[in-house]
Amino acid sequence: MKPSYLVLCLTLLLPWSAAMAEDAAPLSVAVLDFRDAEPAMEGVGASVAALLQVKLTTVSSAMLVERAELNEILAEHELTLSDAVAPGQAAKVGQLTGAEALITGRVFNVQNRTHLVAKVISTSSGRIFGATTDLEKGGKLDGAVEALAVKVAGLLKDKVADLRGAKPLDERQIEALKEKMKGQTAPKAYISVKETIIQAFGPDPAAQTELRRTLHAAGWTVVENEDEAAVRIQGEAFAEIGIRRGNLWFTRARLEFTVKDQAGKILATDRVLAGNVDLSQLISSKGALQKTGLLASTIAADAWLASLKGKN
Repeated sequence: MKPSYLVLCLTLLLPWSAAMAEDAAPLSVAVLDFRDAEPAMEGVGASVAALLQVKLTTVSSAMLVERAELNEILAEHELTLSDAVAPGQAAKVGQLTGAEALITGRVFNVQNRTHLVAKVISTSSGRIFGATTDLEKGGKLDGAVEALAVKVAGLLKDKVADLRGAKPLDERQIEALKEKMKGQTAPKAYISVKETIIQAFGPDPAAQTELRRTLHAAGWTVVENEDEAAVRIQGEAFAEIGIRRGNLWFTRARLEFTVKDQAGKILATDRVLAGNVDLSQLISSKGALQKTGLLASTIAADAWLASLKGKN
């Protein structure tokens, strides 16, 4: 027996460490229909997706979302395939289905060959990895799909860390703020943001709430009395519906704000933009405002930290 083979066998028999076990956990994967590039190929893309799903059920690195369930969810939320496969919409599909990765692609002919191109999309980061295979005219489709499944399975195994992606934006933002605050005594902050949702009235200011929540999570003390605060963050924000597609509302929000110290000196003046999509008009608008508050928290912290350096 060759040494390398012996090592492999021993490795498979040894218990996994906690970190390795986490990395080895199967990805939750949803297989969407492939696009037919030509009218004459209508239905081929759906067949490729169905066959690929079957082939991947034997892969230990993938935990597949049932296609019937997937199609029902997409139909219910009116996410068309053209929307669902875009990196920007991948996160929405992931949220609705629990899938960490989406698999989709195209089927098209070039001369006498049919090409199958698969895209494996991370629902958390939007990163895309590709795999291709082809068959001669008159060749068996299932053989080509099986070859494609082997390549896709390899991607699901080798790129698991990339496909799982980073932590959610709010978690990354809070961690970044905590890192910035190392060695510093967190200040008291007063935050006031007047907000308007143009098409609807929304109670409770979302941008202000997110600014307070994020800075509080990073160690800041948020106070209601402006006179107690070492940092004052004040501004105005609005959200407006951009387009509506089916039952989905696409919203854009803008926050303009000023950061001042206790003496009233302006430390920073800035603006942030963010977008959001949801089934509810009001929730979509508040979600966009929430994102602006999240983004503004870093700018405010940087402005305050920069002012400290000027005093030293």
